[in-house]
This record gives sequence, structure tokens and C-alpha cells, in this order.
Amino acid sequence: MKTRLNLSIATIDVALTIDDPALAARSEGRYADFLRQAAARSPLEIRVAAAPGPPPDDLHPEWVANPAVDAVGTLDRVELRGLGFAGFLDWSARRGECVVPAAQAHVDLFVRVALGVELLRRGGTLLHAAAVVRDDFGVAFSGPSGAGKSTVAEISRAAGLTVLSDEMIAFVPAGVGRRFHGTPFWRGAPLAAPCGALVFLEQAPRHRARRLSPAEALPRLMAAGGAPLPLPDVQSAFFEAAGAVLRRVPAYALEFLPDAGLWDALDAFPEFSFFRPAPPQAPALAPPAGPARP
Repeated sequence: MKTRLNLSIATIDVALTIDDPALAARSEGRYADFLRQAAARSPLEIRVAAAPGPPPDDLHPEWVANPAVDAVGTLDRVELRGLGFAGFLDWSARRGECVVPAAQAHVDLFVRVALGVELLRRGGTLLHAAAVVRDDFGVAFSGPSGAGKSTVAEISRAAGLTVLSDEMIAFVPAGVGRRFHGTPFWRGAPLAAPCGALVFLEQAPRHRARRLSPAEALPRLMAAGGAPLPLPDVQSAFFEAAGAVLRRVPAYALEFLPDAGLWDALDAFPEFSFFRPAPPQAPALAPPAGPARP
């Protein structure tokens, strides 16, 4: 029996048809917050088949590191292959197929690549960043593994703020503006907010921030990653998208202590005046009335 799951992630519609009941049940739980009841008009259709035979003894059904992948192709179509799995994604034909072990990480791989390349084709991109909603704007926190993205997300949750995602977000064009969207990679919410700021994290014994120019921020964003595949076309498109992010979103470098005073410290910096509401303006005074005419 095949199970169809209709996903909507960061405005991108992906339909999974899975032939393995156990893998389908895990996928339904994994993407529960991003499921939609009705099929979209033109989703990217991906057929998922479980590889024959038992999976390797050391392959956990849910929690495994991102599988190493060999990829060949372009922004129109790629073929993906690795240990125990193979498949293709064709964005021009709006379809894909894969044979994977009965492990969630391999389904995640194909969904993440499908989403990431589709965003690049639309002028957006995935970003390796956590994101928090503050004063109705999305604030993204980026940096290499261990920089503190998940820590910032936990501090923000404890402060009652909405977290879009702990690890990976989507930057999506939206008319004349741009929005950060949550993704299921990881602990994400199906929510979005207008882009407010992009903050590059560095753990330090004090709180200190400074504004970055786009030229200063671009190498940091490229190093943090977000391109879904190491292919020339994909890397080039990610470079263009990263530049678009930094032309539209102010960037900052933040040295921080991983404690609950993070947001208070940010509010204290003149560089982060973006986060504080503007002081109320005094009403304009009317000019004094002149002498009455006889």
C-alpha cells in the first residue's frame, strides 16, 4: 500500500509517494507540521521506494548523520547516489524517484535537495541558520557548526519568542520584500516573517556587535553554507542568492555569551536599533493664530 504525503515548505509544494508503511509513518511524523490536506496544483512529485533487503545493522531508522552523496547534473535535473541509495530529481518535469534504505535521513536528503534547488530556481535559497521572530521581523543567526545557533534558539524560546527553525531556514522572495521561512530541518515551524537582520555568531566572553558591509558578510555566508549540492550550477546560483540576501538584509557580527541576557545585550547596542521601536513623535504644534481681521 502506498502513502501520499503533501508537503508545503517555504512556499514550495512537494508530494511524496512512499511504498514502505513504516517509512511512510515515520515521514508523516517527521513532516507533521508541514503537511497539507489537499494536493497542490503542481507539486514536485517524488516516488520513494524502500531498498530491498534488510538495512545495515548500524543504520538507525530515524537518527543518522546526513548521508554522503555523489551528485551529477544541473539546476534542471540531478542524479544522486550514495551508500545504499540512488535516485533523481527533475525540476523541469516536476518529478523525482529514489530507492532508499528504510531510514528517515535519506528521505530528508531528497526533500532538502528538492526544496533547496527549487528555491534557487525562484531566486531564493536555503540558509544554514537559526531564525527567531522579534518585533514581527525575522532575525537569522548564522555561523559554522558549534557557533551557537541552537543555543540562541533555546534562549529565544525561553524568552517566549517564536523560533522559525534551529538549523536551516529559507530565504524567499515575496513581492517587493523578502521573508525568512521555517523548515523541518530541524525543530522548525511552518511560519514566516519579513527579513529583519542576518547575524553571524561568535561565542566570546562578552557581548559585542558590529555592522558588516555586504562584502564583509558574503564570505561568512558562503562559509556557513546552504547550497544543497556541490555542483557548479548550484554553487553559482547559491552565490547569486547569497548576494541578494545581503543586498536586502542588514548583516552583523555578534560576539556573545550563551546566556539569557543575549537579547537585552542586543537591545543595548546602537547597531541594533533596528530591534527597538521608534520613540513616539511629539505632535506638531500649530502656528499661533494671527490677529483677527475686523
